[in-house]
Amino acid sequence: MRDLFYRLKYRFGRYAIQNLSLYVTMIFSLGYLLMISPVGAYVYSAWLAFYPYEVLHGQIWRIVTAILFPPITSSSIIWAAISLLIYYNFSSLVERMMGAFEFNVYFFSSIIIGELGAIISYLITGLNFPYLPIYTHFAIIMAFSIMFPDASVLLMFVIPIKAKWIAIAEAVIYLYNFLTGSIITKISIAAAFIPVVIFFIFHYGGGGNIISNLRFRMRQKKRQKEWRDQWR
Repeated sequence: MRDLFYRLKYRFGRYAIQNLSLYVTMIFSLGYLLMISPVGAYVYSAWLAFYPYEVLHGQIWRIVTAILFPPITSSSIIWAAISLLIYYNFSSLVERMMGAFEFNVYFFSSIIIGELGAIISYLITGLNFPYLPIYTHFAIIMAFSIMFPDASVLLMFVIPIKAKWIAIAEAVIYLYNFLTGSIITKISIAAAFIPVVIFFIFHYGGGGNIISNLRFRMRQKKRQKEWRDQWR
């Protein structure tokens, strides 16, 4: 898996979008300004959202414009601006740690998987549900939490909490929503988690191989226990 990825990086790495996290945050800002008005929300739903039927019938621009859907739903512009700034801080750090090509693959593969899943679901069930990349946005926070599990994050800007607990909480929420949600919700969650699995289990990304890290920590704790036991 890693060898295949490095071959792809060697061949296509020069085409990676540099500072993608900045551009994505700017796109989310435009999407938020669009969605806060009823007219803008209608325009997004009618002409920009990823509906499988419309895409299969020629409206292929929806493949790209679907990304406009923002991860922020607050009606407060100030809160939305703060949330977007926090999102940029997280995503830019993840991008620097992963590398530009890796972050491009991480982000866009989630979008593509979700859109393909929506098309397959439509072809099987005939239900024309829109694919909204909600979980893809929050998968960035999951990536940060895995890379920096012991980093402290201020929950609600007040309560310090370690990033690893955020990752665990996200995983529990995702699992619950996957089990109880609609087919399009299941597709969105699967699309968000597949890149996480690829980069943090099978690939040595910016945060390293999570399995190797866990094994190292287990061996380290075992050695510490043996050292303490010899002095009892």
